[in-house]
Amino acid sequence: MMVLHRLSIRTRITMGTLLLAALFFGGAAFVVHSQVRAVLVNASTQLLKSAASPYVSAIAREAGEMDSPGGGQLITVVDPSGAVALSKFPRSLEEQIGSIPTDESDPQTITAGTANYLVLVTNVPAPAGTWHVYSAVNQAASRLVLAGITEQLGIALVLLTLVFGAASWLLTGAALRPVAQLRRSADSLIDSNSSETLPVGPANDEVQQLARTLNTLIVSLRAAAERERQLVSDASHELRTPVAILQAQLELIRTGDQSTLSSDLAAAERAVHRLGGLVSSLLALSRIEAGSETGLATVRELADELVAAVDRARSTARSTDITIDFELPSTADGARQVPISADEFGRIVDNLLGNAIHAMGDAGLVTASLTATTTGTVLTVLDSGPGIDEAFLPRALDRFSQAKPSRDGAAGTGLGLAIVAAAARAAHGTVTLSNVAGSGVSVVVSLPDAVGATETHGPGRS
Repeated sequence: MMVLHRLSIRTRITMGTLLLAALFFGGAAFVVHSQVRAVLVNASTQLLKSAASPYVSAIAREAGEMDSPGGGQLITVVDPSGAVALSKFPRSLEEQIGSIPTDESDPQTITAGTANYLVLVTNVPAPAGTWHVYSAVNQAASRLVLAGITEQLGIALVLLTLVFGAASWLLTGAALRPVAQLRRSADSLIDSNSSETLPVGPANDEVQQLARTLNTLIVSLRAAAERERQLVSDASHELRTPVAILQAQLELIRTGDQSTLSSDLAAAERAVHRLGGLVSSLLALSRIEAGSETGLATVRELADELVAAVDRARSTARSTDITIDFELPSTADGARQVPISADEFGRIVDNLLGNAIHAMGDAGLVTASLTATTTGTVLTVLDSGPGIDEAFLPRALDRFSQAKPSRDGAAGTGLGLAIVAAAARAAHGTVTLSNVAGSGVSVVVSLPDAVGATETHGPGRS
């Protein structure tokens, strides 16, 4: 089996075809050979019966003297006493008359000397006893005919098997030619680093489906590679600024005025804090986009995590006049499952609340609500901030994208909403940003039910 696995598909299919053809034509040849042999035996039996018929009739009529057989007929008649009344058998065959069973109704093969004879014994009852009429035919001619037919069948078997093998080799090569072309095209794409995809043939067959699937894979891999390159580029760009600031602050601390040491340390601490936040966000985004399992959580667990995230946000905004409220679904929806872990959901809420707090400055209202719908669970975060520039909305979920100073104030990492979008996609959900007239920005995260989720009930309020 290991040797077969090392052979090409074309060779294996051809070998299989040869084997099947040999079995089929061998079986057909065996059947034909058997039928021809049966026909020859049946013809010989009829000939023997026809040759014995006149003597059977003569004995039945008690005709007395019997006519001598015609040329080529081998007849022997034995009377009830065992005496040979008539014999045209060769001497070697006549000598074996006594050993031939007389109770067989079918012809018997008897070997006499170097010849084989087919002998039929016909028993004829008479008043004086039972006569035995022996009719025989030399099988040399039948064997010669059968040997010739066997030889022709063998030649035909070999030729047909070879023809089928050659046809299989050619047809398999023609069937696999598009696959070989796909392989050559793939090699050329690798060598040229081209942005093209594999050619898709006009035929609606398995090769076309393979080409479409491979093209989808190629596009997906290229997009993943492009995202990786872009992430490295963006991360390098974003990390360069805090690192440069930190380096400059440390240089000032070492060579600068000692009276400004405290403020320089504070600035360095802020740079380190920003650097650490950026690295943590990059690691979180990389982990999510790597396709790791998102886990499962019930709506009740998500509600608990929402409350905990609101408490954390309130602690962050305690020095401001920002109010943070929340709404929870009814307890009847608590057993429903959502394809996201509670920790990952908490990260989403933390990022959305932090982004809203950062946008509003010193005062405002943020409301986080969790509701159950007929298709899943929806998280909505609404703030009373200044809103987002409509031109920026399409890019708001991109990595390292940041709104204008009117929205973000101090510089952030630009990864918060990107992490939210990546986590939602990993859970097969969606994120929608929109400006709400007179209210600010609304962020809606829709998460589907996991398999086996319970039926939806109406939303409630905490």
